[in-house]
Formats: sequence, C-alpha cells, structure tokens
Amino acid sequence: MGSWWRSTTMKYVSLIVSEDAAHECVHQLGELGSMQLTDLNPELTPFQRRYVNYIKRCEELERKLRYMEKEIVGFGLDIETPMTSLSESLAAGSKRTGAAILDALEVDLEKYEEQLLELNNYSKELTSRYNEKIEYQECLEKGKAFFGDVAAAARSTDGTYQAPPGGTTTTPLLDEDSAAAAPHRSGLEMDMKFSSKIGVVKADEKTRFERMLFRSTRGNCLARFAEVERPIADASTGAAGVKMMVFIIFFKSEVIGSIVNRICSAFGARQYPVPDHTQPGDAAKLDSYLRDTFSELTDAREVLLKNRELRLALCSRLAQRFGEWKSIVLKEKAVYHALNLFKADVAGMLRGEGWIVASAESDARALVQRAHAAMDLQGASMLAEVQEPWPTPPTHFETNAFTYAYQEFVNTYGVPRYKEINPALFTAVTFPFLFGMMYGDVGHGTCVFLGGLYLIVSYPSFAKTNSKDEMMGGLYSARFMLTMMGFAAVYCGLIYNDMFALTLDIFGSSFSFPHIKSDSPSKSANSGDNDDEARRTAVFKGSEYGDADSIYPFGVDPAWHVSTNELLFFNSMKMKTAVILGITQMTGGIFLKGINAIYFKDYVVLFLEVIPMIVFDLALFGYMVILIMMKWGINWDDRQARATCFAKDPENGGRKRCTSLDSDCFQYDTSKSCDWDADGSKLCGLGYGGSTDGCVPPNLINQLINIALTPGSVDEPMYAGQAGIQTALLLIAFLAVPVLLMGRPLYIYFSHHDNEHAGRSGSTAIEMHQTTSDLENLNGGGGNPDRLEAGGESHPAAHGGGDDEEHSFTEVLIHQCIETIEFVLGMVSNTASYLRLWALSLAHSELAEVFWSKTLLSAINSNSAISVFAAYAIFAVVTAAVLLAMDLLECFLHALRLHWVEFQSKFYKADGYRFAPFDLNKLVDG
Repeated sequence: MGSWWRSTTMKYVSLIVSEDAAHECVHQLGELGSMQLTDLNPELTPFQRRYVNYIKRCEELERKLRYMEKEIVGFGLDIETPMTSLSESLAAGSKRTGAAILDALEVDLEKYEEQLLELNNYSKELTSRYNEKIEYQECLEKGKAFFGDVAAAARSTDGTYQAPPGGTTTTPLLDEDSAAAAPHRSGLEMDMKFSSKIGVVKADEKTRFERMLFRSTRGNCLARFAEVERPIADASTGAAGVKMMVFIIFFKSEVIGSIVNRICSAFGARQYPVPDHTQPGDAAKLDSYLRDTFSELTDAREVLLKNRELRLALCSRLAQRFGEWKSIVLKEKAVYHALNLFKADVAGMLRGEGWIVASAESDARALVQRAHAAMDLQGASMLAEVQEPWPTPPTHFETNAFTYAYQEFVNTYGVPRYKEINPALFTAVTFPFLFGMMYGDVGHGTCVFLGGLYLIVSYPSFAKTNSKDEMMGGLYSARFMLTMMGFAAVYCGLIYNDMFALTLDIFGSSFSFPHIKSDSPSKSANSGDNDDEARRTAVFKGSEYGDADSIYPFGVDPAWHVSTNELLFFNSMKMKTAVILGITQMTGGIFLKGINAIYFKDYVVLFLEVIPMIVFDLALFGYMVILIMMKWGINWDDRQARATCFAKDPENGGRKRCTSLDSDCFQYDTSKSCDWDADGSKLCGLGYGGSTDGCVPPNLINQLINIALTPGSVDEPMYAGQAGIQTALLLIAFLAVPVLLMGRPLYIYFSHHDNEHAGRSGSTAIEMHQTTSDLENLNGGGGNPDRLEAGGESHPAAHGGGDDEEHSFTEVLIHQCIETIEFVLGMVSNTASYLRLWALSLAHSELAEVFWSKTLLSAINSNSAISVFAAYAIFAVVTAAVLLAMDLLECFLHALRLHWVEFQSKFYKADGYRFAPFDLNKLVDG
C-alpha cells in the first residue's frame, strides 16, 4: 500500500562502464527492468550515434524475420515459444559480446533466407508454368469442341448442324452465327478463310476486354468466351481461385490481327496456338497436343507438390526457432539503442545517467560488477548516486491486476507528481461506490457483477490467445473494476430496496395496513374516497416513534414504494445523501492537499491556503451536513406535538387534536390549558425564536440561502442560538477568503523585502522565480525530465532588478486571485454537481419502472401466455440495450467526472511524467 500511496522512491545515478563490457551491462540492466536512462547526446541525430551500424544490422535481421514469419503464417504453422535462447547458449562456456550474437544470427538467417527464397522463386516459376499448361489445355479442349463442331456442320449434306458421334452434345462457340448462316452460304464463301486467335484472360476483365475489341476494330471481329472450370493459383501469392476465361476471336484482316495482339498484351491475356481444322490432319495434331499437355501437367503437378513439401519442412524448422530469434533481435536492438544514450567521455569507457528505483540500486550495482568480472575487468565500473540538483524524478507506482485499471483512470487525467499523493488509492474505493449510487438496482447490479466475474474467470484463456483486440483487452483489464461496480450497485440497490423496479420485502415491512384486512371485498368495491384513503393508510407496528419494531433492519422499508409520497421521500433521501458524500469527498481532497504540503514542507501553502480552505469549507458546507444530520435525527413528531392543543379521547382511551367542539384542551405536557386555535409558536415553549420556535421541520434549502442573504435571523430554527452561530460561521468564512486571496502574495512580498534589507537580493530573486515557476506547474517537471529543480543553479531572475520583482509579485497575485475565485465558486458548483448522484439514480429507477409497467406488467394483467412471452422478450432487449449498456456507460462517465473535476481538483497537480524503465522483458512480451 505504501508504494501506491506515494510513488516509488527514485535515485538519479551515474553509470560508468568499460566499452567491452557495456553490452553485457546494459543487457543485464534491461533484464532487471528498474532503470530509466537519460539521453546524454541530445545534439546528435540518430545517424550520428555510436552504435548506428549495429542497429542497421538488427533492422536487416528484422526484415528477414518478417519475411520468414509471412511464410510461416502462410502455411498455418504455430510459432513455438523459445525454451532456451541463442544468447544463453553462446554465453555458456564463452564470453558473450553483441557482435558475436549478431554474427551468429546473420549466418543462420542468411542461410535460411537463401533457401526459402530459392524454393519460393522455384515455386513461382513452377506455378506459372503449371498455370500456362492448364490454360493451354483448356484452350485446346475448347478449340477442339468448337472447330470440330463447325467442321461437322460444314460437311453435312442438308446444310444443318449435326451432333458428333458418341452420344455427347457440345455447343459450338459459333453455333448461333455459323449454323444460322450455313444454308445461305455458297461454295465460294465456304472457301474463304478467317483468321482466329485463342487465349485466356481474367474473368473480371472480360467486359472491358470485349468492349475494347469492338471499339478498336469497329466491330470487324467476333469474340466468344468460355469459363475455365479448373481453379488456377496466383503464381506470386499462391492464392487459389483466380477465375479465367478462354476467348476465341475471328477476324479477316492482318491489321485487325495486330490490333488484337496489342489489346491482348495490354490486358495481360495470353495467346496459345490451336489448330483450326482448316488443313488435313489438324484434328489428329490437336489430339496429340492434348495428350502431350496432359502428361506434362501430371509431371508439373508432382514437381510442384514436392516443392511445397520442401517449403513446408523448412518453415516447420523455422517456426521452432522463430520466437527465439525474434526475441534476441528485439533485445539486441533495444540494447544498442540504450547504448546510444551513453557518452564516451574517456577512450574505452562509456558514461550513462538515469533514474533507478531506490530499492533496486544494490541489485543493479551487483549486476554491473558481475558483468565486468566475467570479462576480467574488475574495478572498471561504477554505479553511484549523482549529487543534487537532480532532474525532475519520474513517477512510478507498483500495480497489480486489481489496481491497474484505477491507476490508468488517474493517469488518463494526468500523471501524479513525484511523491504526490496518488488519487488512485481513493478512486479504487469511491469510484465503484459512486457508480453504485447512480446505478443502484439489485437486478441490474447483479448482471454487471456476473459479467465482471465472467471476465475474471475467462481471463487466463484470453491471455493465452495473445489477442490484439484493444476493446476486449480494455474490458479484461477492467474486470475487477466491473466486478466492484456491480457489487456496489447491488449494495445500493438493497439500500434503495429496488430490483428491476420491484420491491423486496426481505425482513418484513415495519408498516401495516389494518383497514385492508378488516374490510370485506364488497365494502371495498363500494367505498367512497375517504374509505379508500383510510384503507391505504399505513401505521407503525411499533408502539411509539423510534421503537425497534418500527425500524426496517437494512435499507428502505418496502412500504415507501407503495406510498403516495414515494417520489418525494426518495428524492429527499438521495439528494441529501449525495450532498453529504460530495462535501465529505471534497473536504477529504482539501485535507490531502494539506498532507502534501506537510510532506513537501511547504508550510506557506499549509497555513495560507489549506487552512483557510478548510475553514471556509467547514464553516459553510460542513455546517450544511450538520444541519442535514440534525434534521434526520430530531423527533419532529414530539416537537410538533409541543405546538399542538390536545383534547381527551374517551373512545380510544387517549388524546386527540383539539377542535372547536372540544372545551377542555390542554398542551403537550398536560400541565397547561390552551385554545384550539392558539398560535403554535407560542405553545411550543422551546424558546428557539423565529416563526416556529423550533417545532416545525425547516426547509434546509431556504435556510442555507438565508445564511448569506439574511444573516442574524432564522425563520425556522432547529436549536437554540442558531442565528448567532450561523452569523459567526458566516463571518469566519468571509474572513478566510482574504487570507486565501492575499496571504501568500503578501508573504512572498514581505519576505523579499526583508531579504533585500539583509543583503540577499540574489537569493530572494531565486525564491521569487521558484514561486512563479511553481505556479506555472514547472516545478513538477511538466513531463520534461531535463528540467532542474529550483535551488540548484541560478536563474535569470537572480540578476533582475525591481521590474522583475514587481512582475513576479503581480503574477503571484493574479494567480492567487484566480485560485481563490475558482475555489470559492467551485465549492458551490461542485456541491451542486454531486446532485448528479441523485439525478442519475432517479432516471435509472424511473426507466426501470417504465419498462416494467409498459411491458411485463401489462402482459401479466392480460392473462395471455403468448403476450407474456412476447413482452418478456421486449423487456429483456430494452433492459439490456438501455439500462445495461447506455445507462451503465452514462453512470460510469459521470462517476469518472466527479473524481476528475470535483475531487482531484482540490489537491492534484497531475503534471508528472511516467517512469519508463529500460525493460527487455516487457519489450519482448509486448
């Protein structure tokens, strides 16, 4: 808990190592993962660094690994997790150097890359040839079917088309034109010879290809297409399923033939020689081509499969070592990037600086000494703390699976300053609870709780998949937060006694309805309004106010959900609860600011800012909480009875309120007589003053407003001397504002003049500059690790004159005015902002009530099973979409805003920067 209360202690150290052992030292520090190195060569570009050539070698190795990974994934192989690394095997029995590791990797990867490239190139060549043979065979088959049918049609005696023998029927590509024109041809026309070209084009280019042929030849060619039925693989990617079309083009002119050639070349269409049956023996020649092509296809397929087997075997061996190689390359590249941050002050030695976790300093020193001892370089290293002033330290918190999500929420707003109180510690408790106040429902909260439990249970299997889905990764990282949110919603739902808009009578109501039990059904149906009102009137089961039997054990009594003033009661309860929690949280934020001031020994802030803030807060807003508690705790039945005249009630054996018909009326204590129309304030007898003398419950909103508008007078007091106490509190609050406004600027101003009289004007100017810099949020670093804290080196303000002094004082005064106005007005607006706890809770409960009454309740009253089934489906869908999704996100965002704005603004500077250690393990895991 201590490491989460304030950030981990850091030390700024200097590391001096021998150049020969530098690689091993940095590698060991990276394995430790507790040191953040500082760049000591900011003036150098990346290409001017000392180890840029090694980084280029690592990048070349990465390129080869990416190529191998692509091939491994292409075969669907799993990359194995390395058990032992190459670097460890090299270190066994020999002194390891970075150059030796890179040399060994380059030899292995170069050898495997050459083998893989050779096999892939051969595979592309074989695939291309195989595709060409498939295309040629398709062209031969389609050409044979076409030319054979046309020749048969030409030889028919009656001039009509006849099917070829064998019982099979194939439709010729030119049957529409040749068969229709055959009866009209003369012998001279049959002797005319048309040229033809047969080839293959991609199916998606068919339309454009045909259009281009028609336009370029002005319609003086005829093209027919047939689909290639066998799948063709892409030679470059290896992907199967490329659709191709066989085309045959007829034309008469050589000019058109050249145009067709150019169009085929432009569209990447390959042409193949196919006999056209115009010469004797063309049919036999075509059959011979088909037999030869089929034989070549069989041989090519066997060679192609053998090539695939070789590539698969090679990729299987690569998959076994790929994880090891990638891990080594990433680590080596990171090591050389880290070495580029070192500075070579002395030949053969390297010097580095950086932040290290204080608890890991001894371990780091031992690692450095061990690395030098392994190379017989004892005494050539040093890891020592740098003398102050230091750069601004980074902020580091040790988190786990539970605290990670809350810390990320706080860091999203801003990283805490070094050693500043971490708001995430309080957010882990208050965030789920404030969410539960807005989302309070036992049913809906249970759904969220079960969802969080599912994420917790299923996280190990999700982690094994190494999924890159950011949305699911974010949900799983917040799994414990969602579980806590669901638990808080269930708890607050039990407090509100609300479950899917239904009331839970777990412990038995403390109210009874005696008239409902005594009335008969016929009487109830015919009773008037007064009788109906009497039937619905509830009475305490206890004997008197505050009796144990009249108190519901936990939460709100279910009778309030059926009362006529249900909404008024719940609004009052939730509004006041929201105000109490809001003021408590904001006051806690102010106290945390005081704790920070004590820790940093900033007593000016403590006495001139924090204490006036606390006084102003408690005098007005803390007093508001006390009034709410008092109103809840006072027995108003007893006080109102004091201001009432009673008469004896012989029928009930007790007393009743005195009316004009009663003659013998007496006061509350039965010691004095009174008139039935006497003024209640005179009968009360408490002596609190005002118009009610303290016997009537006041309107707190008007009372709080009148504290400032009409000081010194209280119309509806609750205790004796309330007017004087409220006037004193108002005066104290008003006196705290000038102290908050002028205290710190005046302190700085007078302390500066006192130092001038003491002859220390230079140091005072530094103090003035330090104060101004702090007001500009520069003391925390603002994310700049190279900024030195004030007090170390002299600043330009140290040499300024009176103008600089006046300018610094004016800046402090203006800044303090802004801070004061923001605090005073912010206390009012932030208190009102916490009313969103009531507003969101009201909206949630009313939405649930509407969904229940308009869907399921109406269907149940209809006494139809089908209606109930349909209504339940609608109710489930609407509840999941609106209440379990939209409203959950809405309550989530409002709870987040209350922490970021209302709570954290009271003490949180949020101008730090994260600790980014050189960690090789996280690099590889990421």
